[in-house]
This record gives sequence, structure tokens and C-alpha cells, in this order.
Amino acid sequence: MSPLGDSMAAEMAQQPATLTRLVARLPAIVDQVREVAGPAIPGVAFVARGSSDNAALFARYAVGLRTGLPTVLVAPSLMTAFGSRPRGFKGWTVVAVSQSGATPEIVEVAAAMQSSGATLIAITNSGGSALGAVAEVTVVLEAGPEDAVPATKTVTAQMLLGLALAAAVSGDATLLQDAAVIPGAVAEVLADAEPMTCLAQKLVGVRGLSVVGRGFAYPAALETALKLQETSGVMAHGFSTSDFRHGPIRVSAPDVPIVALAGSLPTDADTRELQSAAEARNAPFHLIGSSPGSVAGWPALGTMAEGLLATVRGQQLALSLARELGLDPDHPAGLQKVTLTH
Repeated sequence: MSPLGDSMAAEMAQQPATLTRLVARLPAIVDQVREVAGPAIPGVAFVARGSSDNAALFARYAVGLRTGLPTVLVAPSLMTAFGSRPRGFKGWTVVAVSQSGATPEIVEVAAAMQSSGATLIAITNSGGSALGAVAEVTVVLEAGPEDAVPATKTVTAQMLLGLALAAAVSGDATLLQDAAVIPGAVAEVLADAEPMTCLAQKLVGVRGLSVVGRGFAYPAALETALKLQETSGVMAHGFSTSDFRHGPIRVSAPDVPIVALAGSLPTDADTRELQSAAEARNAPFHLIGSSPGSVAGWPALGTMAEGLLATVRGQQLALSLARELGLDPDHPAGLQKVTLTH
């Protein structure tokens, strides 16, 4: 019998190679995107669901930080369920992020925004997808088949392309230098899986848990919570550290721990400071990142790229917890690889 989660584990292990190939393509991708999304655009909108939505949030942060442009995450149901039509997006760049490129609502909303005068860029792992067929520019991840239901290598590849998008729109070539070190840093994190196994053992039997992060760790917190939900059925919720302080921290308790993602960026200090609040509630506080006292670390790159490393740590935690619970994360009950929402 194959080990539980063998496909998920194998696809996680493919991330350094996948990212290395993508890094080599980034200059050409930046040029391709820049042709349709130069610095004169008024704003950037993102359309996505699921893990792709978390990658889109990462890209939104990257573009916003480097350009100061308005950036938005589009709510698909406003168009698909309520019949609203997009207005005010003429000249904008719309980035539709979908691993399969087949989710009907993503294709429909992206096309509607395109018809309103926006330029459509598709990020997908399938070159022949319905989404790619309608986009002016399609960037294919070339991550190879992903068989496990939980997306792993496609998510970090999408995040890496978020840096390329920010580089294209802002003209900031240093982002490509930041991207070049990511494959090696991801390999370093993957080679150090034991701490996450130990943490997973501590989380067996919890009533629920909160995953918190701020800045570029926030998309990783959302993605980690999603991976835990998918693979283990645990009631995990992802929060921005600042939002967590505005009420949700109240749920923290001895059997509702906090998993905190904090690296070396300015926003991460706020996350580390949650420990005292956790202690006041007798809630276990598990710090992951590049700070002293972390139960598991990642290289302190000092750039937004640390969000990818936090995401990989979350993948390790989800895989380990599912195995500890005797569950197969490759085939979570009631889930399919492609979710055809409308």
C-alpha cells in the first residue's frame, strides 16, 4: 500500500525544480506582460477562487507595494449570480488565476471584464484551457500534472508569477533578483520537514485552530488554513494578524491554538507580539518563520518572497497532520481536483 499522501508529498518535492524552470522564463514573461500592462495602466484586478485566490492576494500585495496602483480582488458572484456588469475598468489589467483554467465563473467574469475594456492576462497550468482561449496573454505555469486534490506546486508557481507581474507593471527589475533565490530557499525548507511533523503531533485532537500572518505572510496563512481544512477536516481559519486582534482572538483557548507565520519583514513583528495575548488565554502559540523561538524556520530573505516559504511550511503541516490522523490528503472525502463553480 502506498503511503498516505504520496502524490501530495511528491508534488511538494517537485517545487524547487518547478520554480527553477519558471525563474528561467521570468524575463520573457515580464516582457510579454509589459506589452499589455505597462506602467500607464490605472489599476489591476484579480479574479480567482480557492488556492488560486490566495496566490492572487499575494500578487495583489506585490503589485500594490511596488506600484501604489489600485488593486482589487473581484467578487465573481456579483456578476454570475446577481447579474451586475463591470464598470470603470477600461484600461485596467485583469489577472485571472486558475490552476485548471476551467472554472466556469472565472472564465465568465474574466471575459465580462475584458469586454468592459480591460486587458485580460490568464495564469493557468493548462495551456489549452477555456480561460487561456479568451485572454490576450496566457502565462502557463508548466508545473506538470498535479494529481493530489490539494494544490501545492501550482500555488507557489502562481505566487512566483505574482512577483513577475509586479516587475512588469512597476519596471522594478530587482524583483527578478528576489525571485531567483526562491527555488533554493524552498528546497531548504522542504529538506527540514521534521519540525512540522512534531507540530502536527501536537495538533492532533484540537477543537480548532487559527493561522495568522500579516503582509506577505497573510496569503500564506489563508492558504495554510485551507490546506488543513482540505486534508484533515480540521476547523482551521486564516486571519490577518491585525484582523485577528479585532475579535477572533477571543476563540483562542487551550484546545484552540494559534499557528503564527512570521518572517523578517516589517509586518511580522506584529504577529510575533501575539504570543503574550495567547499566553493570557492559555492558548498554545506555535511560531513558524525566521524569528528566534520558531518551532520551524525558513531563510530570512528580507523580501516578499518569504510568503512562498511560509506557504510551503503550511503544506508540510497539512500533509503531516493528515498522516497523523490516518487520512489520505491526496483524496479528501467529498472533494475533487477541479471545482466547477458557477
